[in-house]
Amino acid sequence: MDIRIDSLIPFDSLKTNIDHMFSVVDKNGKVVLLKDNKPAYIVLKYDENNLTDTGIGMQEMPNYTLHEAMRIVLSEAENKTMHAAELADEIYRRRLYLKKDGSKAEYTQIRARCGHYPEMFEALPGNYIKLKEV
Repeated sequence: MDIRIDSLIPFDSLKTNIDHMFSVVDKNGKVVLLKDNKPAYIVLKYDENNLTDTGIGMQEMPNYTLHEAMRIVLSEAENKTMHAAELADEIYRRRLYLKKDGSKAEYTQIRARCGHYPEMFEALPGNYIKLKEV
């Protein structure tokens, strides 16, 4: 991704002159916001005809249900078993499932889903979830 020098803007300047940041985005198509003199954020101008030109990876996210995401991760885990919190973290890290607000599913939601699909998952003591052999 090519960045022009005039597209580098200190993050703190947003508090006093946000209009300047938007004028630079309009002019150059993007702005890199700097925190502690290091790139922290990129603000892009939306262009539906040229989404892949940004170099940011605007690929579509997989559209799995939570139990499908659980099955995928557990099928690759040792003994097909993981702690519910670790399972939630791994699903979020891989972006296999996101809640509508973009956040990760909590371990309690993972545990509850386990109970809704007893033919697929087994809840073990200590909040561990095991994928049953099908």
